[in-house]
Amino acid sequence: MASAQQTMESDRKRVLSAIDDEAAEAVSLSRWMYENPEISLEERNTSDRYVAYLDARGFRTTRGICGMETAFRAEFGEATAPLSVALLAEMDALPDIGHACGHNLSGPASLLAASALSQWLDPEELRVVVIGCPAEETGVGKPRLVEGGAFEGVDAAMMAHASDMRRAHRLFLGNRKFEFVYHGRAAHAAAYPERGLNALDGVIALFVSVSMLRQQLPRDVRLHGVIHEGGQAPNIIPERAAAKYWARALESQHLEDAAERLLACARGAAEATGTRLEIEPIPGCSPPMKPNLPLASAYRRQLGHLGLEETDHAPSEAIGSSDITHISQVVPTIHPNFPIAENLALHTREFAQATHTPLGEAGLLEGARAMAFTVIELAHSETLRDDVARAAQVEA
Repeated sequence: MASAQQTMESDRKRVLSAIDDEAAEAVSLSRWMYENPEISLEERNTSDRYVAYLDARGFRTTRGICGMETAFRAEFGEATAPLSVALLAEMDALPDIGHACGHNLSGPASLLAASALSQWLDPEELRVVVIGCPAEETGVGKPRLVEGGAFEGVDAAMMAHASDMRRAHRLFLGNRKFEFVYHGRAAHAAAYPERGLNALDGVIALFVSVSMLRQQLPRDVRLHGVIHEGGQAPNIIPERAAAKYWARALESQHLEDAAERLLACARGAAEATGTRLEIEPIPGCSPPMKPNLPLASAYRRQLGHLGLEETDHAPSEAIGSSDITHISQVVPTIHPNFPIAENLALHTREFAQATHTPLGEAGLLEGARAMAFTVIELAHSETLRDDVARAAQVEA
């Protein structure tokens, strides 16, 4: 009689074979996405192709979930299965520069892993759920999915993201976003300057205050902004000026404190310049990533099975924000990286081009294999499932 370890190894081999057999179709989908990028909430053709891929493999698909036309939930396996794992399939591109975040690799990787798992694991023991996730780039997709109940009954969630790094454990900064609009009074800047109230002075005072504040902030905090409205002509004292600012941090309390201090800077700038301030929160904010170390460690073990070594990047190195952090608050979640080039920066034309290379396509397959192997270990190890669930409770 085969041991649990032997059975797990047999499943890995069969799933690996299935991934290899279907690799060409997943790569073809990735190439099509590269050539046909669609921006947030307009990923109609991409969503159609994702759903067609899953429908052809017997997944039960519900489209237009959580009030988003391009979102979907596709399932394979019994609802009574002791383990339900969600694989996240992002789909949107960036304006003008296309798939410069690599969703044309991460989305097909999740589909490929889900298909292979559905072929070889017992549907009474595992339910595979693919969540079609729109609008990651604007930060609005996954919060709506969480609020709409798309992850109810899910025990773990994961996706793998293209990078110049290979790491099993990756963190994300939470963020708070604001628009600050200063209102003054127009006047001729040379003839009657004393009659004006300079709204741009309010914005400049804000930036000076934030620059002084940075020295007193924790190391994980980031404050960055842009002036997007500063007046019409040099000889007119601006009656309106506006800036957008983001506060980011790894720790929830640091984020809240930083946001409050940013707001204090904005209010102080208005007081100092005699201008009137309007504060508008910007949609698409996210909490910090809630880590699940047992789940990340399981992914790391799969890299070992695949003969791959992590790069030496820390989980907090070279990170931004993502709406996946909303999922991490309600379901144990990981977001590992696979490399597609060296010294590559996200959200650049060079990154988009790197997804359309042999190394990019190899990264897609690496992500699919490592995720599928992670799910196999979860399915075979009740101890791992307990550890993952316990970690989620401890860190709540």
